[in-house]
Amino acid sequence: MPNALIWGASGGMGQALVRQLKSAGWQVFASARHTDRIPSEADFTYEFDANSEHSIQQTAFFVAQETQEIDLVIYTAGGLTYEKLDRMNYEDWQATMNSNLNGAFLTAHHILPLMPKGAHMVFIGVYTDHIRLPKMGAYAVAKAGLEELVHLLARENRRQHFTLVRPGAVDTDFWEQVSFSKPDNIKSADDVATAILEFVQADNDGILEL
Repeated sequence: MPNALIWGASGGMGQALVRQLKSAGWQVFASARHTDRIPSEADFTYEFDANSEHSIQQTAFFVAQETQEIDLVIYTAGGLTYEKLDRMNYEDWQATMNSNLNGAFLTAHHILPLMPKGAHMVFIGVYTDHIRLPKMGAYAVAKAGLEELVHLLARENRRQHFTLVRPGAVDTDFWEQVSFSKPDNIKSADDVATAILEFVQADNDGILEL
């Protein structure tokens, strides 16, 4: 049975991935800030906070107690502070960087030793040109940095696969944090999760545009 680890398993994308992976026969390790929101289908659950390297390191340690190898890692954690840059305080800026970029780096740093040759690490990105909007500055900067992070991880770790997903608009609680409306062509989290798993199972990597 292959093993998958989802970071951010309490959000819409994370929940959909947990359920679909389990249905497809994977053993699922699920980590999130709000563990009570992780689907019951997960085999193991852990609490993690993208603002805390210690919690990420601890989760990696706990996972290593249960298995020697992780075949698929998906980082779905994220968040934003919807505010103009000149009005945003540093704590909110840093929280946005941590959830979208620094947390991605730290999870890769601490879990890569458990990933064998051919294992796959997936990150949820955005179409960065679509989010260069007022009050979205910190989020846009963090997601732009995430693209470079994924590219460099792939260059430095050629034994594993790395993918950045650009899903477009997805129907999650993201829309509760912003003032603009959902677009008509918004995708469901389940549809995006299905596309990600099909991409991974086809042994693809790089950029997945949906």
